[in-house]
Parts: sequence; C-alpha cells; structure tokens
Amino acid sequence: MWSVRVLTGPQSGQIFDLKLGKNIFGRGGQSEFKILSVGISKEHCEIHVYKDKVILVDLKSSNGTFVNGVKVQNSIVKLGDKISLFDIIMDVIPTPDIRPRAERPIASGQKMQNAPAFQNPEQTPQSPIGYVSDQMQHPMYGSQALQPQMYNQQQIHAVPNYQIDGQTQSQPAAAPGIEKNLAEKVDDFIENKVMPAIYQLSFLLPFKQVLLGFVLIFVVAVTLLSMFPLTTIIKESNYIEAAKRAKSVARTMAKANESFLLTGQLGNLTVQEAVKEDGIKEAIIIQQADGAIVAPIEKAGRESNKPFLAQVRKESRSLVAQADSKTIVASHPIGVYDPISGETSIRYHAIVYYDISSLNVDEGRVISLFMQTLVIASVFGLFLYYLFSRLISYPLKTLNNQIDVALREKSDRTEVKFDDPHVQKIVANVNLLLNRMWNGVSDSDSAMKPQQNRDVEFSNIVNMLTQPSLVLNKNCAIVSINHQFELLAQVQKEQVAQQEYTVLSDPALVQNMSGLIDKAKQSVYEKHIDRIPFSQFECEISIQAMIDATGEPEYYFITLTKVDPN
Repeated sequence: MWSVRVLTGPQSGQIFDLKLGKNIFGRGGQSEFKILSVGISKEHCEIHVYKDKVILVDLKSSNGTFVNGVKVQNSIVKLGDKISLFDIIMDVIPTPDIRPRAERPIASGQKMQNAPAFQNPEQTPQSPIGYVSDQMQHPMYGSQALQPQMYNQQQIHAVPNYQIDGQTQSQPAAAPGIEKNLAEKVDDFIENKVMPAIYQLSFLLPFKQVLLGFVLIFVVAVTLLSMFPLTTIIKESNYIEAAKRAKSVARTMAKANESFLLTGQLGNLTVQEAVKEDGIKEAIIIQQADGAIVAPIEKAGRESNKPFLAQVRKESRSLVAQADSKTIVASHPIGVYDPISGETSIRYHAIVYYDISSLNVDEGRVISLFMQTLVIASVFGLFLYYLFSRLISYPLKTLNNQIDVALREKSDRTEVKFDDPHVQKIVANVNLLLNRMWNGVSDSDSAMKPQQNRDVEFSNIVNMLTQPSLVLNKNCAIVSINHQFELLAQVQKEQVAQQEYTVLSDPALVQNMSGLIDKAKQSVYEKHIDRIPFSQFECEISIQAMIDATGEPEYYFITLTKVDPN
C-alpha cells in the first residue's frame, strides 16, 4: 500500500497510511488526515488511491497544492514525489512494515535540521522514515523506487501571503510561481469576494429566477441612466430655443418703438406687446449714453445696475447671454439719425428677459417618457433572458441526454459542441467515467465494451482541420499529420509516420513540442499554448492531451495557427 510522510512542520516524521479510494487532507472539516498548519485549508486536497496509481486533486485551496514544486489542480504522483501543502512538505512512500517507537511533534521554534525526516538512514540507527530493505520489490517501480531519497531543502517554498478562513496573513518569504498580474488579481477578487454572494442566490432561489432578477435590474438601471443624457440634451435644446425667442422678441420690440424714438415721442413708447409673449419676464428700453430706462413709463428715468446692461452699452450689435440658470437676456440696438453728423448712431437698446423654465417638459410627460422607455427595455430584456436561459441550459441538457444514450447503448463517448473550457472539462470527465465503467464490466460482458481504433479516429480529425496539425501517441511517435503540416514543416507523411517527433527537421519546432508535451503530462486536462517563429510569420502552437481509461495521456493533439501581426 501507499503512505505519505511529513517532512516539515510540527508533525515532521509522521506517516499517514492511505486507504484505497479517497483520502482527504486538511486542517479541519471533513478531513481524514489533519495537517497542523495555519496556511492549510480546512479541506485542502484529496489523494485518490487505486490499485495501480495515486492521483492528487486540489480542493480549491487558498494557497494551492504543489507536486515537486509545480502548482497542480490534479496530478498523478509516484514514489518519491514531494507534495507541498503551503509550508508542509510530504513525500510518497510505500507503507512501512516497521514504525518508529514514538513520533513526537517538534516545537515550532526548533530548527528544521533536527527533524527526523532530515536524518540520513545510513547515519541514524533508528530512522523514523520506515523504509523497507532494498531486496523488497514494489509491484510498479521495482527496487530502485524504494531507495531512500534525501529531502532537498531547496524544495521548501515559503508563501508571502496565506489565508485562514478567508483572512489574509503575512509571511516574509517569496511564494512559488509567477506573481499575479493586475488582471489576475482583479479576477481573484471578483471570484473570491464578490461572486460567493451571487452564487449563494442560486442556492436560495431557482436559477432562472436569479437570472431574471439580474436582467430586470439591468433594464431598470439602463433606463434610469439613460435619463441623465436625455436631461442634458433637453437643457441644451431649451437654452438654444430660449435664445432664439428672446432675440426675436427684442428685435420686434425695437422695430415697434423705433419711429417714436426717431421723433422724440418717448411718452408713446410701449413694451406691453413684448411682455405678453410666453416666457418673457421683463422688457425695457434703455439709453446708450447713461443706461437710463426710457420704457416702460413706470420705470422711466431709473438706472439699472445689472451686469448685462453695461455690456450692452459697449456693443452696437444684438447680444444674447445667460443671466442665471433660469433666465436668458437678449438685446437689440436702436439707431437714431444724427443731423449733425448725417449718420445713424446707436442711441437706445431694446432688452428682454426670457424664462428658460417656460420651455421645460412637464413632469407628467417626463414620467410618461420614462415608462415608455422602461416598457420597451423590459420587452427586449425578457427576450434576452429567454435566449440566455436557453443558451445556459443547452450544454447541460445536451450532455444529460447524451449520458442517457450512453448508458442505454453502453457507449463511452459524449460530445457537446459548446466553446467553453469548463463545459469541455465536464464532457472529458464524463467520458472518462463512462470509459472506466464499461471497462470494469465482467468478462462475459466484454463484447459489449466499445471497441475503437483511436489511430484512425484522430487521423481523420487531423485531416479535417484546415490549420497545420498532427497527433502523437503516448510514446510520442507521430500517428498522423495533415497536408498543411507537410507544407509548413517540409516533410512527407510517409517519411515520419510511426516515428518519434524528434525526426522532424526543424529544431525549434521539436524544442517547442518537447516543452508542451512535458506540460501536457503534468496537467492532462489543460490546453497548453506556446509560440514559434517561422521565416515569414509566427505561429501559435497548442497541445491537448487525450487520456485513456486509467487517466494517463494516450495521445497528444497538436495544432499550429498563424498569428495575426496586427
């Protein structure tokens, strides 16, 4: 059987025996194996033990799970692999027959080199690691796999920030991996701080009701926000219209009184017709020389100290200005013939004050406009809700139907043509489970297992693609390439078929493929991408591992796509 041995921390030297099936490690909760460290999540990771392999799965822990220094979501682990859970390092060992007499925890202030896990078995008579002798053979890895492996202190990764029940704590050293950029930090904040409350709604209410609620909130918010630019446009339009009307009234008043001013009949001057116009608050006629009012009669002889009047007397043309937020003032000059100079000179100005608010739309019409906009937006919002709800439920409904068909027909293949990585991962996991289920039937039902020629299957897929593509088997031998790849790599399919990919003549391409294959072996469910320059353009090279019934990579699907220089 398998065991894991703690190499660091207060439990250093302690050995946990793994049972067949699921084994949960964490600080609390449902964890079967308690790890004493504040940076460990309550349920940090699972170790699934099968007869022929061990699979490690991270349970969305706060500080991640690492295998040999590489952060993983799930990974196959082997004897001697180092598993890091925050600051706790463990390694995978065969279950020892002999246990140490006592597995005493180490105090937190004690030096690491005093821990039993760092003692060399050749120097310590009673080593707590519990390794069996070299003569004992392991069914998978042989005697070489059972040799004691000294722990490399360079594999201890301290984490600068760790979380305990959602609260971030400080730690002085640097974390493994690359520091997150701003976009990743924003995405983490939204996912860990904002979205949990949103997800909680789907637990309390049916999903369609939650979606409908967000659509209605969006409709109302957009309708309300649309009122702000509309109000601004209405104000600007009212100002322009008020300016036109004020100038027109001032000009008309000047023309009506021009003859009286020319003949000196000041007693006949009148502004009543101007005041009767809608929106006119005040109308006067002033002298150019001293600004004294000559009309209306009741204000004659007075001097107005309003700022606009001083500006009017300096100009010989019509003026329009905004006196305050609700008033427009306009003036029109009145010329009088001067017998001495023989020319017409400006002696008077007709001035009107116009109320802008008289052009405002009444509240009833504003409310009516708001309601009309809200109704129209609601109709489109409900239509979008209908489309989105169907779109979201489509992959789940399709996958559920295909699972029903697969269970009836004993097939191990489902397919959902939905371009979303999470959906495709679900489909891949379902296919894996179906494959394992049908491969686990008795010999009498072996004829019912799906029989497939995967080489032919992937060869046909490669030939259907328009971009350069190839497929490698688990031994990294070329199964098939398409015509586009032949042109790009300058090779013939017959020359490279069933040979290792290193036979390709382009060393840069071979190097990129090697790196991507290593990544695909580490994370079989992820799509890995790199870039490779050619003589005239640059290509994006992608790889996806295709796993077999045991979870091991069986094929590697590689495509090259030309990168747009723009």
